Amino acid sequence: MRAVLPAFALMGALICGPAAAQVAPVGEPKVVLVTFDGIRWEDVFRGADPALAADKAFVEPDLYESWVKPAYLDPADRKAALLPFVHGVMARDGVVIGDRDRGECARVANDMWFSYPGYNEILTGRPDPRIVENDDKWNENVTVLEWLNSRAAFRDRVEMVGTWTLFPKIVNTQRSGVPVNARFEGRYPTDVLTARFAREALRSDKPRLLYIAFGDTDELAHQGDYDQYLAAIERGDDFLREIWDMLQADPYYRGQTTLIVSTDHGRGHTPLASWKDHSAIRYHQLNPDYDPQFNQTGVIGSGDVWFAAMGPGLKSEERRAYRGGPCAESRQVAASILTLLGEDWKTFDAGAGPPFAFIAAGR
Repeated sequence: MRAVLPAFALMGALICGPAAAQVAPVGEPKVVLVTFDGIRWEDVFRGADPALAADKAFVEPDLYESWVKPAYLDPADRKAALLPFVHGVMARDGVVIGDRDRGECARVANDMWFSYPGYNEILTGRPDPRIVENDDKWNENVTVLEWLNSRAAFRDRVEMVGTWTLFPKIVNTQRSGVPVNARFEGRYPTDVLTARFAREALRSDKPRLLYIAFGDTDELAHQGDYDQYLAAIERGDDFLREIWDMLQADPYYRGQTTLIVSTDHGRGHTPLASWKDHSAIRYHQLNPDYDPQFNQTGVIGSGDVWFAAMGPGLKSEERRAYRGGPCAESRQVAASILTLLGEDWKTFDAGAGPPFAFIAAGR
């Protein structure tokens, strides 16, 4: 029997020490960006998939009966059972988009549909056709983190923690000067440590932009562990709740911080077993021997993503703009962050994707 992965540690005291006395200048906007690697829109908006959960290849029968079914399938609202904060708080007070069952469109703009291209797009505002592998290479592109860190108002006030070991290369720490996983001190990144160090960064460093990137969901999906993948999603939702509560308890962040949540890519949905995978047709054209079953189609659905946001930087009248409207894309995240922080995103890159329709300028 597979053991349930440990939950995130309890937060303990939210604010402590000298940092608690810090109060931000009035109207100084801040952003916390959180990504969860490879969470499908189907799981976000439909909850646990009954077909996957009942498949012995992905969930052991005893776990299905004793845990997965009562926890995730029996509740009347499956999506709220899996993501209670996202659907109970963010959807009410903010925006959650990407529900294809309601006519919403959200996707990546890159044509690879996996992690390095996805994170580059999120952080730079445009896809890079040169990035065709998850290679251990320094990113040639300037991310929004690096650009902000070069400006006086944000210098040493931009930080990232992430579970994937390639994030220092994606943000190009040797050029950008942005601390990425600086607190790990030689330890191998895990989601538990990522959550712990994200809380410590908010308590002690007080960044104006903090990027937190989790990875358990993608790792567990590739392994075919659907029960553990669901548990990782539930833990991630609870982490969002903890972070939001922490932001509201701290006068430095309260009323000045917008939370943005997304994913770097989706996952397959047809055939059923393709939920474990993700990649586009172009990737298989470049790598025809990788997985021949996807050479003609790619992994269908793995370019589909979703977005959620909450905080003072939203236009309430535009929260439903993407229902039956334009397609939201990952390339819009960078400009949205800059707009929320009161910066001109076109100065960063006029060719980047524009801010989301529901984003208001920072105050």
